[in-house]
Amino acid sequence: MKKIALIVAMSGCFAAQAADNLKFHGTLISPPNCTISNGNTIEVEFGDVLINKIDGTRYIQDVPYEITCDSTVRDESMAMTLTLSGAASGFNNAAISTNVPGLGIELQQNGEPFTLGSTITVNEQSILTLKAVPVKQSGAALREGEFDGTATLQVDYQ
Repeated sequence: MKKIALIVAMSGCFAAQAADNLKFHGTLISPPNCTISNGNTIEVEFGDVLINKIDGTRYIQDVPYEITCDSTVRDESMAMTLTLSGAASGFNNAAISTNVPGLGIELQQNGEPFTLGSTITVNEQSILTLKAVPVKQSGAALREGEFDGTATLQVDYQ
């Protein structure tokens, strides 16, 4: 019995103990501050639009915008996104309401509707082309006169 106790007691003498310190280092950065068209209002002019020719394809116009970011620091895991917000027309979830009942302005990205409240991923070096086109509620009797509508385009890094 004494031999077993001695072996158990001596086994602790042969155990090697090693310890190393850990050091952590990094740099905290903020996402770049990005703006759309230098914070200016983006205007899309449709000119004269014939009421009976509004079909969601005629009178389509480019939305002239640009995105600039103030930092060269980029994290490839972060995505730049655009979000469209505004008052919906009530008859088309991608159409912004206007001051004329039954008339909306639909934003499109690559020929597809850019739905209000949705987010799309963009690349600062290769900005997506956005287009705006007047759309009419089915059966609506539009009246003559000027029309306008407003929406907000927001850029974020996520």
